[in-house]
Amino acid sequence: MQLRLQFPACIAVLLTLGACADAGDSTAPTPAVSALISPAPAGDLLATVEWEGSTPMLYLQHADGSARVRVHFDHVSNHVTGNYSPRQLPVTDETILAIPRVKWSPDGRYLAVIVAPSTEALQVVLVSADGRALRTVSPNSQYLWGDVEWSPDARRIAYIVATGPYGSRPDLFVTELGADRVTRVTTGSRLSGYDVVRFDPSGQRLYFTERLGFAEDGVNGLARLASVNLTSGTVTTADTVVGEPQGLPRDGSWALFMRSSAINPGARELFRRSVDGSETVLASGDLRQAVVLEGDREALLDATLPKEAAESYSVIGLDQPDDVRLTLPTQSSTTWAALWQLVP
Repeated sequence: MQLRLQFPACIAVLLTLGACADAGDSTAPTPAVSALISPAPAGDLLATVEWEGSTPMLYLQHADGSARVRVHFDHVSNHVTGNYSPRQLPVTDETILAIPRVKWSPDGRYLAVIVAPSTEALQVVLVSADGRALRTVSPNSQYLWGDVEWSPDARRIAYIVATGPYGSRPDLFVTELGADRVTRVTTGSRLSGYDVVRFDPSGQRLYFTERLGFAEDGVNGLARLASVNLTSGTVTTADTVVGEPQGLPRDGSWALFMRSSAINPGARELFRRSVDGSETVLASGDLRQAVVLEGDREALLDATLPKEAAESYSVIGLDQPDDVRLTLPTQSSTTWAALWQLVP
């Protein structure tokens, strides 16, 4: 199914959060905060997005590859005010066209999963660690770009939503879970699908990047570091960095980037850039993407590493070069992986 959304009528969903819901949905019961409680995991958890032909699939398993199960998107509920109802925009195994991003909550009890049941509208679906308790927790009438992020207490989720037609004018939004209340955080930010977001330890500030286009070399991206105070809405901008953003720590003291290698043509390098301008190259080669893991001491790297015959997802340290600590049991069709560690 491909839903042809009409613009600008449903932009009002993002601004007033009340334009496109069925009348019957507006009286749907709001889940209590206690409904978010899921059993704590007993060990490290791995979530992977894999493809079977043209079908994207989400799998959950232990980090060693055992207890592997597929998540089926059955009966996905939706209580976000102003959203299309599940009847108008169903989220099922058959309607999902892509699963671009998945991220574990800090406590390992839930996953925030960005799904695309339409070519023109994406949404964040909350999935418990056992693959159940699925519900939409974001606006579902617009395009979602790039990253998804959890607050340290696992009670809020941040993400990037297009506020204009055809995926234009992306800004930051936050959902307060339980009430599933959506708040727009920024207005007029230069966000994109390349950018990353991170809550600070207090949960009162969001660090993020803004991709500004290409650097002077015409090859690498150029990104600006920024943050927003969630109480006042004040946005603060910092230095620009040549490279594609990969991740941020909770204290905002550095950022993780990738760029084309200046000494190894055809290769990319992953580097850590501190706020004082110093850089540490952590890996180089056939690198695709990296994600900072909870605890800010390790990253999950998607790459073909030296001495590896095929693409692999590896856990690397973030303090020194070539510190490969673990290779994960992912399939060749995997396009995204998320790891939660019991002791990060």
